[in-house]
Amino acid sequence: MICNDRAMTFTALMISACFLTIGLAAAQLPGPGTETVHIVAHVKAGHEAEYAKLSGEAWALYKRLGLVLDKPHVVLRGTDEKGRAYFVEVFTWKSSDIPDHAPAAVKAIWQQLENVCEVRDGRPGIDFSEVTTLQLD
Repeated sequence: MICNDRAMTFTALMISACFLTIGLAAAQLPGPGTETVHIVAHVKAGHEAEYAKLSGEAWALYKRLGLVLDKPHVVLRGTDEKGRAYFVEVFTWKSSDIPDHAPAAVKAIWQQLENVCEVRDGRPGIDFSEVTTLQLD
């Protein structure tokens, strides 16, 4: 089957939404003023383990600084039709202002994450989208 990047991104978003829904079953939806993000990281070949380690460090930092909600938080790894690795992450900032006014320590780890990613098929190395969580009953 031939897939294009739009289809891969849509598939990653749908998989993320399924896991997000499962994670929300025991939690409440994020409230007003929060910002839920869907991130696709196009990781350079050979840097997958480094990206995964840095991503874990970033999450620990966000939690330590009180910047994110505990749930939902989903991290997925996949490969595109060309065999290139990508990671998908979904989480919620406690405030929509945080990404635009991130502390220096957060900006530093973002730079490290960017360094192991690459622009791919016209998309940035780390592609952020704001999304809305839904309660599906």
